[in-house]
Amino acid sequence: MYPPILSIINILIELNRSVCVVGYCSDKKIISNLENQGVKYFEVIINDTKDYSILKLIKLFFYRRKVFTFLQSLASEDTFVWVFGNQNIWLLSRAIAKYKSIIYLFEIPELSISGRYRILSPIISYKQVMNSAYKVVCSEYNRAHITKAYFGLKALPAIIPNKPTFSLSEICDPFEKLFANDSRKIILYQGIFNFPERRLEELCQSINYLSDEYLIVIMGPDCECKSLMQSRYESKRVFFLPFVSPPLHLQITKRAFIGFLSYFAHPGLIESCLNTLYCAPNKIYEYSKFDVPMIANDTPAIKYLFNIHGSGICIEDFTAQGIAKAVESISKNYDSYSLGSRNLYDSVDMRGLIEDLIE
Repeated sequence: MYPPILSIINILIELNRSVCVVGYCSDKKIISNLENQGVKYFEVIINDTKDYSILKLIKLFFYRRKVFTFLQSLASEDTFVWVFGNQNIWLLSRAIAKYKSIIYLFEIPELSISGRYRILSPIISYKQVMNSAYKVVCSEYNRAHITKAYFGLKALPAIIPNKPTFSLSEICDPFEKLFANDSRKIILYQGIFNFPERRLEELCQSINYLSDEYLIVIMGPDCECKSLMQSRYESKRVFFLPFVSPPLHLQITKRAFIGFLSYFAHPGLIESCLNTLYCAPNKIYEYSKFDVPMIANDTPAIKYLFNIHGSGICIEDFTAQGIAKAVESISKNYDSYSLGSRNLYDSVDMRGLIEDLIE
C-alpha cells in the first residue's frame, strides 16, 4: 500500500515490463487493480503486527524460503529484482548477490542489523550486501551521499524522489459530498500519527488564530494518539477523517488550500535524526500534484525544495501563532506559491528516472 512502491509498479507497467509482485498487500482492491493490468501477485507472507515475536520470527524464516523459491522459478539473467527496505536487505542477501538486484531505500538505512534479523542472518556482511547490488536507490540527495559514505559504495546511489504517479481519471470520488457546500479553505494534514515525530497539536491550536474562512482537516489511520487529539480538538473547524487507501486519498488532497507537514527527530537516534533532517516525503508531491502550497517545520531538505521552487514556507517558530502567520502569508501571495508548487511537481520525471535505472 506504500504509494512510492505503487508508483514504481505503475511506471514499469507503462514501460511494458512484465511485473511480478512477491510479498504481501493487505488491500485486495489494490492487488485486483494491478492484476487487471497484467501484474502477477504472489502472496508469501501475512503480516500481522499483533503477532508474538517468536511467530514473527518463524514467518520471516518461511517468507525468505518462499521468496527464494519464487525467484528460482521466475527470475532469469535479464530480470531485475527490486528489494525494498532494510528488512529485505537483511533477509534476502543471497538473492541480492545472485540476481540483478536494485536495493530501493525510502529512508536512510538502519546502520546496524536489528536483533531479530541478526538471528535469521547471523553471518551476513551488511556492507558486502549493499555493494553486491546492481543498483542502490535513495530518495534524496543528502541521503544518497550518507549511504555511499557509510557503506563504502563505489558509486553514488541513484536519486529518485518519492513522487507518486497516481491518476484520478478513472477513480470515483467517494468524498464527493464531503465539504461540497463548504466554502472554507482547507488546511490539510494527511499521514500517520506518531508523536513526537509528527507534531499536530500546534496545527490544531492554530485555528484559534485564524479567521472563520479556514478549516483544518486531519486525515490518517486510527490510533491512540489520534483519538487523544480528537478528544481535545475536534470541532466545527477541526475535522478528523479516517485513513483512505491510495490513490483514493487524493480526492481529499486535491481540495486542500494549504498542505501541512511536520517532521521532528527522536533525540539520540542517529538514523531518526538523519531521516528527519533530510526527509523526502511523498506528501510534498501529492500536495504539489494539485498546485497546493505547503507549510512545514524547518528541516534542511524540505526548506531547500521550498526555496528553490517557491512552493511553501518552512517555519522556525513552530507554534500555533507561527503556523497561523504562515497561513496568512501564503494566502496573500497564493498564486505565486501555487505556481511554485506546480514547478516542484514538474521538476521530477519519474518515468525517465526509472527508465534510466533499468535501461
